[in-house]
Amino acid sequence: MENKNLPIQILTDVASGRGLLWEKISAFRESINKLPGSLSHKVGTPQSKALQSVLPLKHNFEGGLYTRELSLPKGRMIISMIHKQQHPSFLLKGKVSYIADNGDVKTISAPHTVFTQVGAQRVIYPHEDSIWACVYKTEATNVEDAELEIYVEDFEKLGHEVINEIMEQCQQ
Repeated sequence: MENKNLPIQILTDVASGRGLLWEKISAFRESINKLPGSLSHKVGTPQSKALQSVLPLKHNFEGGLYTRELSLPKGRMIISMIHKQQHPSFLLKGKVSYIADNGDVKTISAPHTVFTQVGAQRVIYPHEDSIWACVYKTEATNVEDAELEIYVEDFEKLGHEVINEIMEQCQQ
């Protein structure tokens, strides 16, 4: 029998305790990547066919905006890259639980808007097949260049000013 509360408990465990959320998510990613069938993506590289078959992405570039629409299959834990810019995200279809910017675990159903802050990194669990879309400002005209402009894989690449600001907000 499937424990329906297990995904929420996993998200809560990742977000709880002392230390930076980025470090906890990184450790969680490392443990997930050791599991058979896990897939990952490196910022600024083409998405593998295996990953595209599980997490299909749709891309649109127009008017200085990049729209990235991700299909999230039910039951598949997804860890995002770290965002370098503030932007709106939209749950267009489905129901998901995710770790919010402040470390809280939230469960939302479509339609729902989430305003992503600089430094945010999401861990998302779809309770049902879902669609999540993000809109970014960029002059890039291809996915790889856009990713390099809007994401980092290591929070330390955000810069000390951004890291210090986020750490101060977490202590308030």
